[in-house]
Amino acid sequence: MIRPLLLVGFGFLWLVTASAEEAARGFLRFVEDAKGASLQTAVVHYQTKSGVVVDLVGAVHIADKKYYDELNHRFGGYDSVLYELVGGPMPKMDLKEMEKREVDPRMAWLGKMQVAMKNALKLTGQLEGVNYQAKNFVHADMSADQFYKIKEEKNETFLGLLAKAWKVQAGLEEGKEGSQPSLVKLMEILCRKDSADELKRLVGREFDSMESLIAGMEAGGGTVIVGERNRVALEVLDREIARGKRKIAIFYGAAHLPDMQKKLEARGFIRGQTEWLKAWDLPPEPKTPPVVETK
Repeated sequence: MIRPLLLVGFGFLWLVTASAEEAARGFLRFVEDAKGASLQTAVVHYQTKSGVVVDLVGAVHIADKKYYDELNHRFGGYDSVLYELVGGPMPKMDLKEMEKREVDPRMAWLGKMQVAMKNALKLTGQLEGVNYQAKNFVHADMSADQFYKIKEEKNETFLGLLAKAWKVQAGLEEGKEGSQPSLVKLMEILCRKDSADELKRLVGREFDSMESLIAGMEAGGGTVIVGERNRVALEVLDREIARGKRKIAIFYGAAHLPDMQKKLEARGFIRGQTEWLKAWDLPPEPKTPPVVETK
């Protein structure tokens, strides 16, 4: 059973998708056919009767560069783009300067994990792919102090979240046939000469049941990572609407969006069309397994 490890280990990358029964209302999906496979994120449109438009844009924190290029083009058409970043607004500096900036030591491990995953999967990082210097970008997340204060109040730890994920997953798997890829399978892929595509394929397939896992982890008051940060983001949304903004994007990790959707609908927003963007584009699966390196 490796899905909780993907959630929390890969996972503070926070990728989530709908279950098969809820695919029509999901925010991220993995699609496979004879021509290849792709991890796709949704841009879901909502509107009030008064004409205020809010699009929920599912973020993938590591992806193909062309995915971020497409997002940058789309973001230019909004009055405001609300974005996530625990710790404060993105500083106004170029990428080289950002790489040299001091990072809150409590958050440094997360950046290192994302860099490691970006390199393993041969993808581009969100911070380097998205133009956070755009004038319509608005920070809509907690400061580091806010995050850790609430985290302590909820007594949430990395190991505690992992244990909760295991418990929820055990309940979801009870009575079901079939099994998840083993850690042996994961290690086999990592040992291949060119493992990036197959590792992406393995991870992408696992996302097909993450929504139920997230829902279970958010039960009982929610977590600071999803529920509490969503509360802050929607407070910023209220302020932007009060300032007269009529077309707004909320650009957040896809794990946040099912909860945001419920809160938007409770405020009178009506869900409209969904567009899908390819974040990872993979070739067809090899007919014969690649050779595993032995050295």
